[in-house]
Amino acid sequence: MAIAVIKENVYGHAKRLKWIESHSGKPDQILELGCGTGIMITLPLAERGYAIRGFDMDKPSIEYGKNFCREEGLDESCLTASDITAMDIQGDVIIISEVLEHLNDGEIKQILTKIRERLKAGGRLLITVPNGYGWFEMESFFWNKMRMGVLIEKLGIVEIVYQIKKLFWGAQVKQSPHPSTLSDSPHVQRFTLSAIQKTLRRCGFEVYEKTGSVWFAGPFTNLLFHGVTPFLNLNGWLGSLCPSLASGFFLACRLSGKPA
Repeated sequence: MAIAVIKENVYGHAKRLKWIESHSGKPDQILELGCGTGIMITLPLAERGYAIRGFDMDKPSIEYGKNFCREEGLDESCLTASDITAMDIQGDVIIISEVLEHLNDGEIKQILTKIRERLKAGGRLLITVPNGYGWFEMESFFWNKMRMGVLIEKLGIVEIVYQIKKLFWGAQVKQSPHPSTLSDSPHVQRFTLSAIQKTLRRCGFEVYEKTGSVWFAGPFTNLLFHGVTPFLNLNGWLGSLCPSLASGFFLACRLSGKPA
Protein backbone atom coordinates (compact mmCIF):
# COMPACT_ATOMS: atom_id res chain seq x y z
CA MET A 1 0.00 0.00 0.00
CA ALA A 2 1.43 3.38 -0.99
CA ILE A 3 0.48 5.34 2.12
CA ALA A 4 2.46 8.31 0.79
CA VAL A 5 -0.42 8.79 -1.67
CA ILE A 6 -3.42 10.04 0.30
CA LYS A 7 -6.59 10.12 -1.79
CA GLU A 8 -8.82 13.13 -1.31
CA ASN A 9 -12.09 12.70 0.56
CA VAL A 10 -14.97 14.90 1.68
CA TYR A 11 -13.01 15.92 4.80
CA GLY A 12 -10.13 17.41 2.83
CA HIS A 13 -7.46 15.09 4.23
CA ALA A 14 -5.28 15.22 1.09
CA LYS A 15 -5.62 19.01 1.04
CA ARG A 16 -4.57 19.12 4.70
CA LEU A 17 -1.47 17.01 4.05
CA LYS A 18 -0.50 19.20 1.09
CA TRP A 19 -0.96 22.31 3.24
CA ILE A 20 1.25 20.85 5.98
CA GLU A 21 3.93 20.04 3.40
CA SER A 22 3.84 23.64 2.16
CA HIS A 23 5.00 24.75 5.62
CA SER A 24 7.58 21.99 6.12
CA GLY A 25 10.95 21.14 4.63
CA LYS A 26 12.91 17.90 4.36
CA PRO A 27 15.65 19.17 6.73
CA ASP A 28 13.06 20.13 9.39
CA GLN A 29 12.55 18.11 12.54
CA ILE A 30 8.76 17.64 12.55
CA LEU A 31 6.71 16.54 15.54
CA GLU A 32 3.03 15.60 15.46
CA LEU A 33 1.21 15.78 18.77
CA GLY A 34 -1.91 13.63 19.00
CA CYS A 35 -1.09 11.61 15.87
CA GLY A 36 -3.59 8.81 16.57
CA THR A 37 -2.67 5.79 14.46
CA GLY A 38 -0.29 7.96 12.43
CA ILE A 39 -1.95 6.90 9.18
CA MET A 40 -3.25 10.36 8.26
CA ILE A 41 -0.14 12.55 8.67
CA THR A 42 2.94 11.05 10.38
CA LEU A 43 3.34 7.90 8.27
CA PRO A 44 2.62 9.50 4.86
CA LEU A 45 5.14 12.27 5.56
CA ALA A 46 7.71 9.76 6.84
CA GLU A 47 7.34 7.70 3.66
CA ARG A 48 7.81 10.87 1.61
CA GLY A 49 11.18 11.42 3.27
CA TYR A 50 10.35 13.91 6.03
CA ALA A 51 12.02 13.62 9.44
CA ILE A 52 8.84 13.30 11.49
CA ARG A 53 7.86 11.68 14.76
CA GLY A 54 4.29 11.14 15.93
CA PHE A 55 3.21 11.07 19.56
CA ASP A 56 -0.07 10.01 21.13
CA MET A 57 -1.03 9.01 24.66
CA ASP A 58 -3.57 6.49 23.35
CA LYS A 59 -1.54 3.28 23.31
CA PRO A 60 -4.04 1.22 21.26
CA SER A 61 -3.90 3.83 18.47
CA ILE A 62 -0.10 3.79 18.41
CA GLU A 63 -0.03 -0.01 18.48
CA TYR A 64 -2.46 -0.10 15.54
CA GLY A 65 -0.14 2.22 13.62
CA LYS A 66 2.90 0.10 14.46
CA ASN A 67 1.12 -3.08 13.35
CA PHE A 68 0.18 -1.34 10.11
CA CYS A 69 3.85 -0.43 9.59
CA ARG A 70 4.96 -4.01 10.16
CA GLU A 71 2.38 -5.32 7.70
CA GLU A 72 3.35 -2.77 5.05
CA GLY A 73 7.12 -2.93 5.60
CA LEU A 74 7.33 0.63 6.96
CA ASP A 75 9.51 2.00 9.74
CA GLU A 76 7.47 1.97 12.96
CA SER A 77 10.04 3.89 15.02
CA CYS A 78 8.45 7.24 14.12
CA LEU A 79 5.42 6.42 16.31
CA THR A 80 5.64 6.79 20.09
CA ALA A 81 3.02 6.21 22.78
CA SER A 82 3.92 9.18 24.93
CA ASP A 83 3.08 12.78 25.76
CA ILE A 84 5.45 15.03 23.83
CA THR A 85 5.33 17.61 26.62
CA ALA A 86 6.96 15.09 28.97
CA MET A 87 9.89 14.51 26.60
CA ASP A 88 13.10 16.46 26.10
CA ILE A 89 12.64 17.09 22.39
CA GLN A 90 12.29 20.11 20.13
CA GLY A 91 11.01 20.59 16.60
CA ASP A 92 11.23 23.02 13.70
CA VAL A 93 7.59 22.20 12.94
CA ILE A 94 5.00 21.02 15.45
CA ILE A 95 1.67 19.73 14.15
CA ILE A 96 -1.44 19.53 16.29
CA SER A 97 -4.27 18.39 14.03
CA GLU A 98 -7.86 17.81 15.20
CA VAL A 99 -6.82 17.80 18.87
CA LEU A 100 -7.66 21.13 20.52
CA GLU A 101 -11.41 20.68 20.11
CA HIS A 102 -11.20 17.76 22.55
CA LEU A 103 -9.56 19.83 25.33
CA ASN A 104 -10.98 22.28 27.85
CA ASP A 105 -9.66 25.84 28.15
CA GLY A 106 -7.14 24.98 30.86
CA GLU A 107 -5.77 22.01 28.94
CA ILE A 108 -5.42 24.10 25.77
CA LYS A 109 -3.46 26.78 27.62
CA GLN A 110 -1.24 24.14 29.20
CA ILE A 111 -0.46 22.32 25.97
CA LEU A 112 0.22 25.51 23.99
CA THR A 113 2.54 26.69 26.76
CA LYS A 114 4.45 23.41 26.53
CA ILE A 115 4.60 23.68 22.75
CA ARG A 116 6.21 27.12 23.08
CA GLU A 117 9.00 25.43 25.02
CA ARG A 118 9.39 22.67 22.42
CA LEU A 119 9.38 24.89 19.31
CA LYS A 120 12.80 25.88 17.96
CA ALA A 121 13.59 29.51 17.17
CA GLY A 122 11.93 30.38 13.87
CA GLY A 123 9.77 27.27 14.10
CA ARG A 124 6.18 26.84 12.95
CA LEU A 125 3.13 25.52 14.74
CA LEU A 126 0.55 24.03 12.36
CA ILE A 127 -2.95 23.65 13.75
CA THR A 128 -6.15 22.26 12.28
CA VAL A 129 -9.50 22.34 14.09
CA PRO A 130 -13.11 21.85 13.01
CA ASN A 131 -15.50 24.76 12.68
CA GLY A 132 -17.69 24.30 15.75
CA TYR A 133 -20.63 25.85 13.92
CA GLY A 134 -19.93 24.49 10.45
CA TRP A 135 -21.50 21.95 8.13
CA PHE A 136 -19.69 19.00 9.69
CA GLU A 137 -21.13 19.63 13.15
CA MET A 138 -24.64 19.96 11.73
CA GLU A 139 -24.44 16.69 9.80
CA SER A 140 -22.91 14.89 12.77
CA PHE A 141 -25.78 16.04 15.00
CA PHE A 142 -28.46 14.61 12.73
CA TRP A 143 -26.52 11.43 11.91
CA ASN A 144 -25.48 10.61 15.51
CA LYS A 145 -27.66 12.47 18.01
CA MET A 146 -30.87 12.12 16.02
CA ARG A 147 -29.83 8.55 15.08
CA MET A 148 -30.57 9.07 11.41
CA GLY A 149 -27.39 7.17 10.59
CA VAL A 150 -28.72 4.05 12.32
CA LEU A 151 -31.95 4.25 10.32
CA ILE A 152 -30.14 4.77 7.01
CA GLU A 153 -27.91 1.76 7.66
CA LYS A 154 -30.83 -0.46 8.72
CA LEU A 155 -32.73 0.41 5.55
CA GLY A 156 -29.74 -0.63 3.46
CA ILE A 157 -29.38 2.82 1.93
CA VAL A 158 -25.63 2.90 2.54
CA GLU A 159 -25.05 -0.16 0.35
CA ILE A 160 -27.47 1.06 -2.34
CA VAL A 161 -25.70 4.42 -2.62
CA TYR A 162 -22.29 2.71 -2.68
CA GLN A 163 -23.29 0.43 -5.56
CA ILE A 164 -24.74 3.34 -7.57
CA LYS A 165 -21.57 5.40 -7.11
CA LYS A 166 -19.44 2.39 -8.02
CA LEU A 167 -21.20 2.17 -11.39
CA PHE A 168 -20.14 5.71 -12.27
CA TRP A 169 -16.85 6.18 -10.41
CA GLY A 170 -15.41 2.70 -9.99
CA ALA A 171 -13.08 1.55 -7.23
CA GLN A 172 -12.28 5.08 -6.07
CA VAL A 173 -15.54 5.17 -4.07
CA LYS A 174 -14.17 2.52 -1.70
CA GLN A 175 -13.58 3.83 1.82
CA SER A 176 -10.23 3.45 3.60
CA PRO A 177 -10.37 0.57 6.10
CA HIS A 178 -7.89 2.24 8.45
CA PRO A 179 -8.99 4.58 11.26
CA SER A 180 -7.21 7.83 12.11
CA THR A 181 -7.51 6.98 15.82
CA LEU A 182 -9.01 4.36 18.11
CA SER A 183 -9.70 6.93 20.81
CA ASP A 184 -13.29 8.14 21.15
CA SER A 185 -13.44 11.54 22.82
CA PRO A 186 -16.15 14.18 22.34
CA HIS A 187 -15.72 17.73 21.09
CA VAL A 188 -15.79 20.10 24.07
CA GLN A 189 -14.82 23.23 22.10
CA ARG A 190 -16.75 24.98 19.34
CA PHE A 191 -14.24 27.17 17.54
CA THR A 192 -14.94 29.89 15.03
CA LEU A 193 -12.04 31.13 12.93
CA SER A 194 -11.79 34.30 15.02
CA ALA A 195 -12.06 32.39 18.32
CA ILE A 196 -9.18 29.99 17.60
CA GLN A 197 -7.01 32.91 16.48
CA LYS A 198 -7.79 34.76 19.71
CA THR A 199 -6.84 31.68 21.74
CA LEU A 200 -3.52 31.37 19.91
CA ARG A 201 -2.68 35.06 20.36
CA ARG A 202 -3.39 34.81 24.09
CA CYS A 203 -0.93 31.93 24.31
CA GLY A 204 1.85 33.82 22.53
CA PHE A 205 1.44 32.75 18.91
CA GLU A 206 1.07 34.84 15.76
CA VAL A 207 -1.11 33.40 13.00
CA TYR A 208 0.66 34.21 9.74
CA GLU A 209 -1.57 32.12 7.45
CA LYS A 210 -5.10 30.80 7.71
CA THR A 211 -7.38 28.97 5.31
CA GLY A 212 -10.33 26.60 5.26
CA SER A 213 -10.44 22.87 4.64
CA VAL A 214 -13.64 22.04 2.77
CA TRP A 215 -17.13 23.47 2.88
CA PHE A 216 -19.29 20.33 3.03
CA ALA A 217 -18.25 17.49 5.35
CA GLY A 218 -19.86 14.89 7.54
CA PRO A 219 -21.47 11.45 7.32
CA PHE A 220 -24.19 12.44 4.83
CA THR A 221 -21.72 14.18 2.52
CA ASN A 222 -19.36 11.24 2.88
CA LEU A 223 -22.10 8.76 1.98
CA LEU A 224 -23.15 10.66 -1.13
CA PHE A 225 -19.91 12.08 -2.46
CA HIS A 226 -16.91 10.03 -1.30
CA GLY A 227 -14.87 9.25 -4.40
CA VAL A 228 -16.76 11.71 -6.62
CA THR A 229 -13.80 13.72 -7.89
CA PRO A 230 -15.57 16.79 -9.36
CA PHE A 231 -17.41 17.35 -6.07
CA LEU A 232 -14.23 16.87 -4.02
CA ASN A 233 -12.37 19.45 -6.13
CA LEU A 234 -15.22 21.96 -5.79
CA ASN A 235 -15.49 21.29 -2.06
CA GLY A 236 -11.82 22.08 -1.45
CA TRP A 237 -12.01 25.21 -3.58
CA LEU A 238 -15.01 26.48 -1.61
CA GLY A 239 -13.16 25.87 1.65
CA SER A 240 -10.31 28.12 0.51
CA LEU A 241 -12.68 30.71 -0.95
CA CYS A 242 -14.61 31.25 2.30
CA PRO A 243 -12.43 30.01 5.20
CA SER A 244 -14.73 31.27 7.94
CA LEU A 245 -17.58 29.12 6.53
CA ALA A 246 -15.47 26.01 5.97
CA SER A 247 -16.00 22.83 7.98
CA GLY A 248 -12.47 23.14 9.34
CA PHE A 249 -9.66 25.65 9.72
CA PHE A 250 -5.92 25.41 8.95
CA LEU A 251 -3.69 27.88 10.85
CA ALA A 252 0.08 28.35 10.51
CA CYS A 253 1.62 30.09 13.52
CA ARG A 254 4.94 31.28 14.85
CA LEU A 255 6.05 32.55 18.23
CA SER A 256 5.20 36.16 18.98
CA GLY A 257 5.82 37.89 22.30
CA LYS A 258 5.05 36.60 25.74
CA PRO A 259 1.62 35.06 26.34
CA ALA A 260 -1.07 37.52 27.41
